[in-house]
Amino acid sequence: MFANVVSAFVDVWMMAPCADGGAYSSYWSFKKHWGQASCWGDSGNGGAGHCSELDFSNVTEIYSSREAFVALKKNQGQASCWGTSDIGGDCSGVDFSGVTEIYSNYEAFVAWKKDRGQAICWGNRGGDCSRVDFSGVTEIYSSCFAFVALKKDLGQAVCWGPANAGGDCSSVDFSGVTDIFNTEASFVALNKDHGRAICWGHRTYGGDCSSVDFGGVTDIFSSQDAFVALKKDLGQAVCWGWPVAGGDCSGVDFSGVTDIFSTWDAFVALKKDLGQAVCWGGMDLDSDCSGVDFSGVTDIFSTKAAFVALKRDLGQAACWGNADAGGDCSSVDFSGVTDIFN
Repeated sequence: MFANVVSAFVDVWMMAPCADGGAYSSYWSFKKHWGQASCWGDSGNGGAGHCSELDFSNVTEIYSSREAFVALKKNQGQASCWGTSDIGGDCSGVDFSGVTEIYSNYEAFVAWKKDRGQAICWGNRGGDCSRVDFSGVTEIYSSCFAFVALKKDLGQAVCWGPANAGGDCSSVDFSGVTDIFNTEASFVALNKDHGRAICWGHRTYGGDCSSVDFGGVTDIFSSQDAFVALKKDLGQAVCWGWPVAGGDCSGVDFSGVTDIFSTWDAFVALKKDLGQAVCWGGMDLDSDCSGVDFSGVTDIFSTKAAFVALKRDLGQAACWGNADAGGDCSSVDFSGVTDIFN
């Protein structure tokens, strides 16, 4: 009961995770209706764990990179940034008037002015979009160090950031693309209506899907370095990318799978209607769920190296993976739990 009351007044953010275990080191809680916030964590992240001197009145949204935060005051066209200055913590030269959304990768931000067809970027890798034409952009996606601005109605897109992280898509045909998905260093653009897709970025980490048949694909999921294309209606799937991060699912039975979840290097395919699941991926404990009872599971949540399968109606849960990443919840009372955050 107390947790539900608190969540009505306080939102909590943490540093955006990607490839580095150094993420999650700073947090802040925001009391939106009171215009107040508290920050804590690693003061070494350019002071990202300290925000006592900032004015949070009228803040509408919060965004994060690895070591920086942005508090947007959308209605006033203003924002405050803090954290490591060269990876997004300094936005003193940014004009936030007309900004409708902010996106981030590991080291940079892009403030999008959708109604004006404009955007401005700051930070390190991915932090320069001065040559990008944002007119007609319908959505923006990111890998760890690169961005993609999709112009869905025009069948076009523009990318920026390091080429080996997906920042070069000059040879990609975006006509008919319906969705874009990412790993830490690659993207896949799916044309669901025509059963086609194209990948780019780091070949090892999912940037090469030339041998994949995308006919019948209904959803795509990713770990840090691998993709899974699920053909739900056919009870099939195909995986590619780094094998030890889930890029090899050749022995997995996908019949009856309703959803797929991931840690950094493992996947779990849930068969909710059957009360079953199958896991695969890396060398860590999160890729082995053979001893888990999935009957009654309603949702699955994950950290970087552990899963939690919540049985909401039963007030129970099962955890597996590395204990220090949340894989041991044997002492936790899940009665009444409605959601899990990580």
